[in-house]
Amino acid sequence: MADRLSQLQDAVNAQAENICNSIGVLQQCATPSIFPEFDRVGPKPPKPEEDYCQMFATIISKTAKDIDVLIDSLPSEESYPELQEASIKCLDAENKEAARRLEESVSKGEILLEQIRAALCAIAQSQQDFQKNNAFQIK
Repeated sequence: MADRLSQLQDAVNAQAENICNSIGVLQQCATPSIFPEFDRVGPKPPKPEEDYCQMFATIISKTAKDIDVLIDSLPSEESYPELQEASIKCLDAENKEAARRLEESVSKGEILLEQIRAALCAIAQSQQDFQKNNAFQIK
């Protein structure tokens, strides 16, 4: 569920960014208002090459739909305790199975360790015997 909440937070942040950007572009491209009290007329803003109103409307509506989908995918309050209990039972069963496999692996490892120790002892004994036999043959 945390992943869906993160996605929802990202979508809300993206929506806030879209709205801020759209307001900024509208302010940049808007024609100045004429006030009768002032004679001064400012420079005309550049004519936008794209239809920013349509573009931002599309982006904002798509992000709003994404937010709605993410909200609908969240679990409801009524089913949350049951889902949590079922999830805990499932995790407990998986944990018990993993513990059983771990104990089995540890016991196999202990058996292998004893076999390795026995083999090392046999190798060490064999080397000692070989060195004793060579020492007597050299003299």
